[in-house]
Amino acid sequence: MRLTYFLARNAQNGSYTISALTSFNAGKSLLVNNNQWQALYTPVCMQTHPLHLMTREANSSDYFIAIDEQSSAVNSQHGEALFDAKGNPSLFLNSQQKLLESDLKNDYQTYQFTQEVARLGLIKNIDIVLQFEQGETQTIQGLSTVDEDKLQTLDSNTIAELQKKGYLSVLNSMLISLFQLNALVKLHNQHSDLKPLKQIKLELSRDSHAL
Repeated sequence: MRLTYFLARNAQNGSYTISALTSFNAGKSLLVNNNQWQALYTPVCMQTHPLHLMTREANSSDYFIAIDEQSSAVNSQHGEALFDAKGNPSLFLNSQQKLLESDLKNDYQTYQFTQEVARLGLIKNIDIVLQFEQGETQTIQGLSTVDEDKLQTLDSNTIAELQKKGYLSVLNSMLISLFQLNALVKLHNQHSDLKPLKQIKLELSRDSHAL
């Protein structure tokens, strides 16, 4: 299954990041079945868990690999070794480090992308209104998407610059990904423990406005 992508704002610094919606219920993912990830794309954080890149000081570029020792993935009996018999990083650990470093670069590229999109006023804040079969409604707030109307009004020079930076294809992909919400509704309705959904609507948020 393909993912639906939204822009989400960091409450601490106001910047945007790109997130995928995997469920309409907090603490549950519809894309996990029998402990297996079902989407076509697997996030790097899932590939590298329980390893993380950290710094000793804020704004430092001196990164080191840390491990969540409380994770159930950590044990001394089986799995991938982190170090060889001589105490050197194993091939597995080296490959994980490369993944983490690549993901860090991708995070910075995402930051540059969202900064440019916000500067151009191409972000609009939306609500996802869930309509259940029994008549109840529920609203998911705090998400944003691409303002397609404003995107279409950009002048040719701006469009060319977005194309040159590779941003235009990302913007269009985010818009196309919204259609995957229907597939997420179908997955939701396959779970007997969840209230069945009749339909969902995307509405312009009433509590905030796009930058």
